[in-house]
Formats: sequence, C-alpha cells, structure tokens
Amino acid sequence: MVMRILSTALTCAFVTAVAVAQAPSKPVPAPSSKPTGTLAQVMRGIYFPNANLIFDVQQNDPGAPKKKGAETGASATDTYANAYSGWEVVENAAVALTDGVDLILTPGRRCQNGKPVPAQQADFQKFARNMRRSGLAALQAARTRNQEKVSDATNDLADACSMCHEVYRDKGPADSPARCTPALKK
Repeated sequence: MVMRILSTALTCAFVTAVAVAQAPSKPVPAPSSKPTGTLAQVMRGIYFPNANLIFDVQQNDPGAPKKKGAETGASATDTYANAYSGWEVVENAAVALTDGVDLILTPGRRCQNGKPVPAQQADFQKFARNMRRSGLAALQAARTRNQEKVSDATNDLADACSMCHEVYRDKGPADSPARCTPALKK
C-alpha cells in the first residue's frame, strides 16, 4: 500500500513537472524599435569611423604586415583595439555602412535639431539606397583582398556620402534648423 501511494505521488509529481515544463512561456517582448540616438550620433558613431576605415585603404594596405608598435597598456581600449585586423576590419566596416542604413531609416529617428529624419523623402530614400549599394560594393571589394579594388569602391562611397550631405547636412552647425530639410532647388 505504501509503495502504491509513493508510486502515485511520484507519478503525479512527474506529470506536473512535465506539464509545467511544456506549458507555453510568456512571450518575450519585442525589442523596442524606438531609436536611441539622433541621426548625427549614428553618423558619428557608425558612419564616420567606418567610412574612414574604408577610405584608409587608399593609403594603407590592410594585408601588409604590421609594424611593431609600442607596448600596449592595461586599458580595455588598449587590450581590444586590435582584436580584429587586416581585411577583416575593412569587411566589418563595410557591413556597418550597409546595415547601418536600416538604423538611419528607423521610424522615429530624429536629427540633432529635433526634426524627424526625412526618411519619407524620395531623394533621401535614393541616398539611402546609394549608401547600401556602395557599402555592399566595398564589402565585395574587401573580400577580394585587393587594395586597388577597395580604393575604387571608395569613389562610390564618397559620392553616396556627399550627395546626401549636399542636400540635408551642409547647412550650418549640427543643430541648425535648416538641417534635415531638403535643399531648395535653384
């Protein structure tokens, strides 16, 4: 009798444990799609440094052996500054520029002056497509490990940057009310 009670209790406990384990868990909340930073912060934090890594290939071959430098310090910056090197850095930079377009176009993103990013403007969308295309071209060139091909790709990258800047950025200081508004056609 004791064995039957013990067996029944263990079976009930096991069935309960299995049921709890298989019960649907609460859905994981979707990540917030509300942008954290302004367009200027995305440009300064992602686009400027990564575009410069690609532009640097014009003068410096990422595949060339590195010269021995000064001994590194103990800071995290010193420790991890060279975790990635060579062509991998150029590839990573091109990926950041390509995928960063989605960050620029995230609904709700604002310019530094508080205006919404003009993501609905046809020309702004065209500029975003140009950036994505030039980022992909830089990535494909970097994968060839050919300095000249990447240097050639920087021409399209420079054009993609300057076309948008001429219309939306080059209008005074970063917080100028004229920024993030289409330039008037002359």
